[in-house]
Amino acid sequence: MLPKEQQRHYKSFLDAVKRIPAEEGTTSLWKGGVPTVFRAMAYNFAMFTSFEEAKERLGAAMPNNPTMAWLMATVIGGTSAALCSLPFDNAKTKL
Repeated sequence: MLPKEQQRHYKSFLDAVKRIPAEEGTTSLWKGGVPTVFRAMAYNFAMFTSFEEAKERLGAAMPNNPTMAWLMATVIGGTSAALCSLPFDNAKTKL
């Protein structure tokens, strides 16, 4: 996405790991760390809380079909995690 004169043209992962600290400083290796941590926190919070709550409620509502309750709780947990982490993922990508 950078203009041609600003592109870095790394030859490999090892070349990038060697050149980034030399050219931009050691701390530049962790530029995307903070947005990634925030996204992971939102994702895990939404997934685990909604999954556990849905599993308890659906398990009580469908005591004869625990597999369907678990499957529906999984879908609810995954959907809520995706929806809650999407803004953070978008911001992380743009940074």
